[in-house]
Amino acid sequence: MSEDSEKNRRGDYPEGPPPPLRWRVRPLNPAIDVRRGGRSTPQQTAYIRDRIIVQGFPADDKARLGSVLGDLEKAAAELGWRVELEQEDLLEARLLREADLGADLTGDLAGVFGFGLRIEPAPGQAAGPPDAWDLLERVGQPPGSGVTLSLDHVVVAAPYTDPHPYTDPHPYTDPHPYTDPHPYTDPHPYTDPHPAPGLAEYGHAGYGGRGPVGWVGPTPRRRFKDGDTVNRTADGIERPVVAVLDSGTGAHPWLGDDVVVRDPRVHGLPIGTFPVPPSLEEDCEGGGMSIAPLTGPLDPVAGHGTFISGVVFQQCPDAVIMACRLYGGTGFIAEWDLLRSLRRLLVFHLFGLHHRKGYYPVDVLVLSLGYRHERPEDALFDAPFAQLLDALRRHGIAVVVSAGNSGDLRPLYPAAFAPRLNWSTTPPSAVPPSTLPLDDPPVLCVAATNPNGTTALFSNDGEWVTCSRPGAGIVSTMPTTMRGSRGPSTELHGRRPGERRATIDPDDFAGGFGTWSGTSFAAPVLAGELAAHLLAQRAASGEGAASATVPERCKETWKAITATTGLEPDS
Repeated sequence: MSEDSEKNRRGDYPEGPPPPLRWRVRPLNPAIDVRRGGRSTPQQTAYIRDRIIVQGFPADDKARLGSVLGDLEKAAAELGWRVELEQEDLLEARLLREADLGADLTGDLAGVFGFGLRIEPAPGQAAGPPDAWDLLERVGQPPGSGVTLSLDHVVVAAPYTDPHPYTDPHPYTDPHPYTDPHPYTDPHPYTDPHPAPGLAEYGHAGYGGRGPVGWVGPTPRRRFKDGDTVNRTADGIERPVVAVLDSGTGAHPWLGDDVVVRDPRVHGLPIGTFPVPPSLEEDCEGGGMSIAPLTGPLDPVAGHGTFISGVVFQQCPDAVIMACRLYGGTGFIAEWDLLRSLRRLLVFHLFGLHHRKGYYPVDVLVLSLGYRHERPEDALFDAPFAQLLDALRRHGIAVVVSAGNSGDLRPLYPAAFAPRLNWSTTPPSAVPPSTLPLDDPPVLCVAATNPNGTTALFSNDGEWVTCSRPGAGIVSTMPTTMRGSRGPSTELHGRRPGERRATIDPDDFAGGFGTWSGTSFAAPVLAGELAAHLLAQRAASGEGAASATVPERCKETWKAITATTGLEPDS
């Protein structure tokens, strides 16, 4: 991590953070982009054009890294480019080595450590803009090395709707919103009509779109009193820990520090790689207008993380929610940043398993985001994303992901990392080559249902969908500090002193609650159910503690999965 980025996270810039680096996003066009002979035709995706992800070796294996770098450097030189390791990765590797992981932890991390390689024009060379796709197709995968080279995909958060940047120009991939279609002058892909008839309805208030509502019910109450630490009750019961890697969690009376651990860190590094905004107005979980703070409107994903945290809390008030900030108001994140956050979460979890002070194990991970891979056959078996999720699951963490909101059968990842299932059997069985091993709990992919129980029209489908949960017209928490630029259509003085009369302000969430739609919100419903079952298991055990060993934790996780989804391990 660079010194500037670390200062930004700590708030050490009194005048505000340095301007963010412009994203170098490029769409992959299968019709015109080069491809290596003998390889399948790629599908559409979007990627960071000047970065390659290298993964699959220990952080200190310099010989293997040097061999891979040598091949890349030679190919890059032929194109007039050069490759360099991202400095953030080098610093992170050094900090983790200084953390004294020990032999056990180092072995647990083997194979999931990775680096970003930046591609730049070589000094003095006349060359075209660096392009990771061209370089990867020229080099291919290093044979027999165990190392994986891949694009740095653009991953998108998935409230309704989730068009990717390669299917519709997005104003925030360029330096300023006014250089591309702007939300208040042109239809915006997150809130305005979708190409398929009927899907557009979910973007409108009253039909499931984001909008304020009033809550008149009681606050969900915790069953167990708080103990000395955030993850223990007064009776010594270990609370289930749900990690929400999203946009953060804003202010809300339900979501105090006893419920939500905001921006957790591991060995001094924030688990979420997105910088903490220096002011409330620039926070998509604060003022909600981080993209256009002077004019609005609300960011496309403003309130997304707070909404998800509230869903988990409603399902399991006794859970601890780790709110890790992955992205800002655009809802975009580079896969490289996502992988770094997942690695840090794994280290946090491992520290907790080894009883390091200040750490505790994680029970459930929620990921409400996705991307399309250019070659799905590669994504399933050797993608860095798949490897990291597998490492988390093998250490007892239940991984819950959203199915996606395109009303599409094409695989979206991480949703399609879930096992293919045959629902004609009881219990559902895995379709080969998918398996359901006891020591590797599966990715759980959640589709969305409407309030009447029908499947939401926008919800993606495929053999990888594990189950459905309510995800359209959901009511949950919104940041009480979030007041958008729009106003009520009518407002006037009332008859009593100080009274104001008005219609509903469509983007004022001072009341703390809203309604929204998307498989983004179906996933935390299942995550909360899993947490509730884990809590019940621990409370009934007499000791109140989770299993101490990884194999036993996997069994515990499987019991909760079976109770909530009907899936059972096949080995």
